[in-house]
Amino acid sequence: MTTLGDAPLDVLPLSSEKARLAAELAQGLDSHALQWLSGFMAGIARQLPQGLPAGAALALTGQAGQAAPTAQAHSAVSERLTILYGSQGGNAKRVAERLASQVQTAGLAVRLVRADAYRTSELKKERLLYIVICTQSAGESIQPPDDARGFFEFLNSKRAPQLPQLAYGVLGLGDSSYADFCGIGRCVDERLAALGAQRLLPRAEADVDIATVADPWAQEALTHARQQLGVGAGTQAGSAQPAPVGAEADTGWTRERPFQAEVLLNQRIVGRGSDKDVRHIELSLEGSGLHYQPGDALGVWPVQSPELVQRILHTLGLDGAEPVTHNATTLPLEQWLTQRRELTLLTRPFVTAHAQRGGHAALQALLAPEGAAELSKLLASQQLIDLLRNYPTDWDATALVAALRSLAPRMYSIASSQTLVDEEVHLTLAHLTFEQDGEARWGVSSHYLSDASEGESVPVFIEPNERFRLPQDSSSDIIMVGPGTGIAPFRAF
Repeated sequence: MTTLGDAPLDVLPLSSEKARLAAELAQGLDSHALQWLSGFMAGIARQLPQGLPAGAALALTGQAGQAAPTAQAHSAVSERLTILYGSQGGNAKRVAERLASQVQTAGLAVRLVRADAYRTSELKKERLLYIVICTQSAGESIQPPDDARGFFEFLNSKRAPQLPQLAYGVLGLGDSSYADFCGIGRCVDERLAALGAQRLLPRAEADVDIATVADPWAQEALTHARQQLGVGAGTQAGSAQPAPVGAEADTGWTRERPFQAEVLLNQRIVGRGSDKDVRHIELSLEGSGLHYQPGDALGVWPVQSPELVQRILHTLGLDGAEPVTHNATTLPLEQWLTQRRELTLLTRPFVTAHAQRGGHAALQALLAPEGAAELSKLLASQQLIDLLRNYPTDWDATALVAALRSLAPRMYSIASSQTLVDEEVHLTLAHLTFEQDGEARWGVSSHYLSDASEGESVPVFIEPNERFRLPQDSSSDIIMVGPGTGIAPFRAF
């Protein structure tokens, strides 16, 4: 018996031929396109008198996919919250999905949409809009995430409409090691205000410790959504539902609860005379239930080198066994530094705190607007240990833990395909090392992984990347360009 999904064609409320056409139409569409198509069909159904065929409705509304606006459609927009996200590594997407789920649970109409799937012509019709967007670095400058480039350019162009009817909120995600922290979120927020939109709540800016800022912002955003829409405003037919987080949602293994993957192989893959250290690493996912596709990333939670931790303790004259309580968690200082704090990345907030605590005029000059270029050089060329040595300052254990940024996972393009390796995941990575003042320096995660011995375990999770996939047409020609260890995803492809 021929079926469409789980339903036999001969019991569907349409002919077999129509069902086959519907299946062909859906073939190859991603989740955003399918959600739009679902909403479009639902909109046609709402316009039909009982028994009127869809063709008649299309004749009334115009070309398929270009339905004429109606008072009912306008009402649906005005009673709905749109959550738009621009995400590079998946963090903004996760925050937006979580907020959409909370809004939907509250009984409010919500549409969740990725920035590159958003029709900019809709902006002038929006009444309530929340934007979650990250900032990525491009050398000395910043830029929006790849999936938000078009939206960002439109918003800052002369084509952007005046928006006096719009109420909005912006959550920016960023990295305080960039000189222009959350710059894209700030630009979006200020541009919307300049176009006449009403800012419902202050812009929030989250560092890599995202939840400490994003969670309170989301709660305030939900409160404002209730006030704007009313608790009884149910989800409109055709509004997009929060998208599934991905494979990790099905397995229970997440960024917050990573899987301990055994190291099966850690092999150096450059010639003996090479001054580079590039590694091929194979990890076991056996029993995890984790699945990935070529183009996805593997998140790795690193730990700091004991050698570096001891250097910092010695420089500051602190006792690693001293208990420190921060955010209701008590751990020995050494454990805070090893497992919970960034030590190889220097950030502007820590430089600010260090300058104030030590009264260093030279650092304070770098933090002034005219010192931005020199500050960028400092952040790019020095690590925490260099700052502590070059600008001696008294730190106590509790203040140090509070001032340092939380350790964040690192993302690596997956270098394998599960169709071949089954319950394994492979990485290709360069061990980042250099010398400063005659002493070795390194990147925390590449150093951690390069030192991982076979049989040890590494905490990992899958980060899906729906925008980085092979064409579904297997006959397409492909040109792959990957500088350095950019070979990893192409090995998977």
